[in-house]
Amino acid sequence: MKKVAKNIIVLVSLATAGFLQSGCKKEFLEITPKGVLIAEKTGDYDMMLNAGSLHQFQYFSPIVMGDEVAGSSGFSTIGFGAASMADQEAFKWSDDIYLPNNTESEITVLVKQVYIYNKIIAEVMNSSGGTDAQKSALKAEALTGRAWVNFLLANLYGKPYNAATAANDPASPLFMVANVTQTTFTRATVKQMYDQMVADLNEAIPLLPATITNNSRASRPAAQALLGKVYVFMQQWDAALPLLQAFTNSLSSATIDVGLYDYHKEFSTNGVFMPIDPMYGPNRLYADMDKEVAYMRTAIRLYAAGLDGVLISPETAALYTASDERLKFFSPQTWLTGMNYPTGMMRGWGQSYANMGVTVPDIFLLIAECKARLGQTAAAAEDIRNFRLTRVSAQDAPVPTAVANNKVALVKYILEERIREFALTGNRWLDMRRISVEPEYASTIGNTHRVYDDFGKVTATYTMKPERLTLRFPIYIMDANPNLSNNP
Repeated sequence: MKKVAKNIIVLVSLATAGFLQSGCKKEFLEITPKGVLIAEKTGDYDMMLNAGSLHQFQYFSPIVMGDEVAGSSGFSTIGFGAASMADQEAFKWSDDIYLPNNTESEITVLVKQVYIYNKIIAEVMNSSGGTDAQKSALKAEALTGRAWVNFLLANLYGKPYNAATAANDPASPLFMVANVTQTTFTRATVKQMYDQMVADLNEAIPLLPATITNNSRASRPAAQALLGKVYVFMQQWDAALPLLQAFTNSLSSATIDVGLYDYHKEFSTNGVFMPIDPMYGPNRLYADMDKEVAYMRTAIRLYAAGLDGVLISPETAALYTASDERLKFFSPQTWLTGMNYPTGMMRGWGQSYANMGVTVPDIFLLIAECKARLGQTAAAAEDIRNFRLTRVSAQDAPVPTAVANNKVALVKYILEERIREFALTGNRWLDMRRISVEPEYASTIGNTHRVYDDFGKVTATYTMKPERLTLRFPIYIMDANPNLSNNP
């Protein structure tokens, strides 16, 4: 990917700009060639991991690709409607999302990140000025970051993990070296990518800090949660559960405030989500101050920051009970005009980011799902009740008895709870992928997106082909790499 490799050079300049902003000592600049900053000291590699480009990214098409969304009358308008032409094509589940002249996409952003992680992995142990323990911890953070990047790459460009076919299903190239001159790339298999994630995280976990002290940096609990999630996507529930539980068990020892919000408290007087601004919504605008963010890897959530071309669908809105405090993160009124959306649709507001790293409610819900899948239905139902008590009234919190006593029904209920929790964030598209290989749950996946006018009339309908659960590489990537096979 020649253009990808060229884009890596841009990241080097961004990372070095981060060093300058972080207040590097003068001698660090004086001993390097003109125009180039070379990391040599352990502290230099530490600063690399603080780069904002590693934990914030702009391109994330799955936000508009889940079956929980619909299009408004402004969908085809760039500006206050859709964010970009690419988002319009992603919403339509088009084969090619990005136009030929686009040179930035998810893969470019992620490859820039993995370059930095690979550089740290390869070099930090030979750096000067730090102890072996410090160097090992930094390497472990980079291994965790690389595993996270590979998780997203596999879930963008590879088929959903299926143990029967993963060894042959092509995914993304596996970027393992920091080499900007590399121009030949081969797609790894889905199995190879998942095996690398598991290996990186198993190596990292014992070397990472035992407590969460900074949500933009990796910790042992965050890496355990990420490995647990990897196992969930591999349908290895028994391997996932203890890792996910290790994360939640660690929350009480964190040195920062991290855990579940009680929405009842936070939407009351003096709550952290208050006041609710009449234009921007609840006060939840900064990921680094979000108690539920344990490992910050955030996508910009433009459809909760003014744009209203993509909404939650009427069917999604109907999943919430009237007592659900999460409804306050959606507005039934159009941006600026004050008109109500038809058919119960709502736009997101008040939270301008979607954390795709480690989020506390995600892990709590995955724990309940693992227990249900392992036949621990009573424990799973109790976990869901306790979780819902932080979101809905005590009357609405319990799982219906008929559901709680049926494993398949309970898993479906948990998957619905995940929609209620993560609507319009991209998480539903990831869930759609992983359950698509399971006959019991694949039927719950929707394959239709509709666009509605101001009166609730459907003006356009788009149907997802099964192969579009896997993205194609963008045209600019294929033009630069004609020997690279693309997805159908």
